Amino acid sequence: MAMSDDMIAYARARLAGALTSTIRSIKRRTARYYRPFLGAFWTLVDQGAVSLGTFLLNIQLARQLGAPEYGFFALLFGGYFIIQHLNASLIYYPMMLRLAGGKEDRPSDLVFTSAALTAASSLLLSAVVGACLFALGRGDIAAAAAIYLLLWQLQDVFRRALLAEFRHPIAAAIDAIIYIGAAGAIAVLAKHGSLSLRTALTAMIGTCGLGLVIHFSIRISPRRPTWSSMNGQAKLMRDFWKLGRWVFVSGLIFIMSGQIFSWTLAMFNGPTAVADFQACLNIANVANPISFGLSNIILTTAAEAYQEDDLRKSWRAATTYIIIGMFLISSYALPVMFMPHTALLLFYGANSAYVNLYHTLPIIVFAVAVNSVTDMVATFIEGTRAPRLVVWINLTSLVAAGVVLLLIGSLSVAGCALALAVARTIGAITAWYFIARMLSPVNRFAWARPAEISGKKGR
Repeated sequence: MAMSDDMIAYARARLAGALTSTIRSIKRRTARYYRPFLGAFWTLVDQGAVSLGTFLLNIQLARQLGAPEYGFFALLFGGYFIIQHLNASLIYYPMMLRLAGGKEDRPSDLVFTSAALTAASSLLLSAVVGACLFALGRGDIAAAAAIYLLLWQLQDVFRRALLAEFRHPIAAAIDAIIYIGAAGAIAVLAKHGSLSLRTALTAMIGTCGLGLVIHFSIRISPRRPTWSSMNGQAKLMRDFWKLGRWVFVSGLIFIMSGQIFSWTLAMFNGPTAVADFQACLNIANVANPISFGLSNIILTTAAEAYQEDDLRKSWRAATTYIIIGMFLISSYALPVMFMPHTALLLFYGANSAYVNLYHTLPIIVFAVAVNSVTDMVATFIEGTRAPRLVVWINLTSLVAAGVVLLLIGSLSVAGCALALAVARTIGAITAWYFIARMLSPVNRFAWARPAEISGKKGR
């Protein structure tokens, strides 16, 4: 009888152990599949806060300010984004690659050194912006515009550091304060009749400064940063330049490949044709926050996996987010492509001249959707420290756009839409070709990766 009781107790213990092991295994597998979707959710929430706040801010300024004032605001921010591209390429991108692996001994030192470089470049560029505004007779907003540019760039370098460390919920909360908070402040100013370009910039300075203070307190609380030696900072700047210069060049080429159509339409058909083309782009670009948000996590995920010297593992890590992006983008793009007239009515109203662009809209939506997927693939390539390949992707797209514009003869809105679709498709084919060659047993693109930075001699 005692032996029977012992056998029952033993069987129960074995069963309990097996159940515990099974539950733990299920939890591990669930976490492995659940984590990418959670990461995608938070990065989209973060980008959604930025995009929503920017959209609400622009809508209010467009409605409340006169056309000349709002036009000046749009021109000013066009210059801001060019400046941001400079810092993002040469400072933020190399910093994010180094932080992504989690192997930095003192990550706060790297972040604050990057912030110092950003402050130096932004101070110089802010002075240039202020001088240009004085020269244009807008000295009333020169100081506010320069201060906002400096604070915006400083908070952005801390934001990129949070994204590189996969701290997306914190970044989303701070971005909501900065961008949605600015839109709310402008709504209050408009309600009290105090809204002007100067007060709008002042409100944006306030929310941006608050966000910067929060970023600073989060970064400095775990461990106070120490400044590295001058030799260490010089080496860091050299490493940043070796990687960032190719991202900077590819970005400039991409900007040119997009602007060539507006320039062509303006030269041959006038501003009305440019407005028609932009009206279609406005609808197509609604899905851009999806690719922007997912690209943030693709870059850091790919860089983290790549540091383990396994390119295929890096691609598997990024593929989940690329598939999520393709699904979400298709969910928006396909209905618009099949119901373009309905989309134009919803966006511009029945009395708008833009409702007649229903033949052109599907082509442009297709082009932008294809380019969104290409952007995510190109971000993976940048995450594996081969940004020179992205230069070739954007260059082939630019050359294709120029060739198609020369061949079609008809430089109308529809003709430019067709050229855009062909150019973006060729860029996508180039990107996927590079991916196939990178993942092949013999990687012929080791030359595209600075070995002295990555620590790998090519594979």
